[in-house]
Amino acid sequence: MAISATGISAGSLNQFNQIQNRINDTDKQLTSGKRINDAAVDPAGLQVYLQLQGLQLGNSTAIKNSLDGTSALQIADASVSQVNDSLQQIRELSVQAQNGILNENDRASLQTQADALLEGIKSTLNQSSFNGQSLLTNDGELRLQTGPDSEDSLSVSTFNITEQFENAGLFSLDISDSTSLDLLDSSQDFLNTVSGEIGANQSRLDSTINRLSENSVNAAESASRIGDTDYASVISERASALIQQEVSIAMQAQANSNRALVLNLLGN
Repeated sequence: MAISATGISAGSLNQFNQIQNRINDTDKQLTSGKRINDAAVDPAGLQVYLQLQGLQLGNSTAIKNSLDGTSALQIADASVSQVNDSLQQIRELSVQAQNGILNENDRASLQTQADALLEGIKSTLNQSSFNGQSLLTNDGELRLQTGPDSEDSLSVSTFNITEQFENAGLFSLDISDSTSLDLLDSSQDFLNTVSGEIGANQSRLDSTINRLSENSVNAAESASRIGDTDYASVISERASALIQQEVSIAMQAQANSNRALVLNLLGN
């Protein structure tokens, strides 16, 4: 009969180490909250997990970019609405100024009010900006990165309303002139066109934000299923490994006791 000098067979020691490794793995998963704590656990799963995390981060940044675009459009829309209100007030003054019952002093007073409103329009247009980007005094585009990939972008138009009004002669308007009403009407029509395009861009961005939010949630859920700890399963696995460890220790203790008994008999 072969008797191990250490009292522990190689097979028993290997089995004990395997059980201890299982316990260590479950402890890591429980403390970190992650099923994959290193590449050796699941190389393919780790790669997919990291890709999903990158997608989620990209979507989150794209949402922020889209919200910045929405904020810019809201500023532009509010400014356009304010200018439109001022034009309507000027139109009312023009209708009043063309009443033949008024004298020159009355018309001059109305013109002063109109000029003040026109100066207010200039100021509103000049101050309509977002993060230093002019929105209503420059024809151009604001490019927004609205997705995690390089081709995911959306361009938002900016407008040079100031130049349009200057070329039309609005800022030198004589409200007593019979053509002033036509000029005011055409200016308001132009503003309505701008307002419509701003609204369309807002709708596009809202749709983009909703899509990105849904994609981000889906990516987070997928990453969680792959990389996060299933606590119920891991706790059950740890409990099973601990029981096996206790059984292994008990069996080894019994084996050692038997060996000691044999040695004692042989010594006698």
